[in-house]
Amino acid sequence: MATYVGYRSIPHDTYDAWRDATIHNMYDVDGYYSGQCWDFCSLLYWQYGYTLITKAGGGLACDCWNYSRTINSRPPFTSLTGKENIKRGDILVWDQSSYYPGSHIAFADEDYNGTNYINAFGQNQYGWGGGSPAEVRNLSLNSFLGIFRNTEWKGGSPTPPTPVMYNKSGYNFVLFNRRKRQEKWTKKPLKRR
Repeated sequence: MATYVGYRSIPHDTYDAWRDATIHNMYDVDGYYSGQCWDFCSLLYWQYGYTLITKAGGGLACDCWNYSRTINSRPPFTSLTGKENIKRGDILVWDQSSYYPGSHIAFADEDYNGTNYINAFGQNQYGWGGGSPAEVRNLSLNSFLGIFRNTEWKGGSPTPPTPVMYNKSGYNFVLFNRRKRQEKWTKKPLKRR
């Protein structure tokens, strides 16, 4: 594990390049409270010449959404609502909760899976306090607020292949079984083709 203070250039063409370059490291871009969850996501914004804004005078991670969603949604970032829209690589924002009194912000490490939990990649994912390196952890979506999506990341999670449906009616074993079923129920032999 390496600890970095201040902003630094990180490969960020794809989410996987970002993840591989940052996992198990800790980033403290603003010099406050060691490696906060906000520091890690702000580091990506810095790669595009921005700072992830909370609110005037400083604020919590949820303030990136609650107060500054519009300014944080400037290109290449866009904002979305609804957990069903979560895609791998999205920045997710959580509101304050008993587990995260200071709220939370991290990257989705998987597409929405239909449950109330998501694998998230971020730092300081153990609740209040700083100093935990970037890692993947399964988090509840109970206090989920919204999504900031980086539209410039290439690739993304691969789309699963569409299953090929075969028409089995022309196969001999299907025709044989169909004949046997008809003979059984109608007591009449099926005519051969």
